[in-house]
Amino acid sequence: MKIRCECGGIIVDQTDSLPYKGHLISDQDWFDFLDAIDRAIEKSGPTDKDKERAAMSIRRMAVHLTKLIYQCTSCGLLYVTNEDEELETFQKSEPFEGKSILASAHGGNWKQPLIGSWDDSRKGSFKGNLWCTGLEEGEGDFDSWERLEGKYYDLLLDLKKRNLLRSAHLKKNNEIVHQWSYES
Repeated sequence: MKIRCECGGIIVDQTDSLPYKGHLISDQDWFDFLDAIDRAIEKSGPTDKDKERAAMSIRRMAVHLTKLIYQCTSCGLLYVTNEDEELETFQKSEPFEGKSILASAHGGNWKQPLIGSWDDSRKGSFKGNLWCTGLEEGEGDFDSWERLEGKYYDLLLDLKKRNLLRSAHLKKNNEIVHQWSYES
């Protein structure tokens, strides 16, 4: 999804872990959500299938209770979905200073995903890309599998060492070459 801001900026929502996107839960729904988490933990059952069922019910409830909120990175204007799934705008009273109010509460220390992908059938000069917060524009595009793979493993080791990695996966032609998660 792309949102054209009133200032002319574009807000792009085509991936996860965006620092300018959030999920808003009303205070009126907050304790229902916490109670659902408590029930899932306490009464999920002993099997893996029971636990998965409980986790999925919490996820469904979270999707049902949350409204999406976006902040334009150019002007700071906020967009919030209403009950009709339409966007409503909210403007800050003081000038925008470029800081997202929707970024992680952990600031620069949030655990992020590292995603690498290579596809020989892609048209154009770049057949691979790497997604990770902090890469400069163009640093995530690769014309060589070897360079993509090397950069992926360098970032993997660096982010793991600094305890800033939530998950990682590297795909080549839709086959997973490497996968790592925080629980590993």
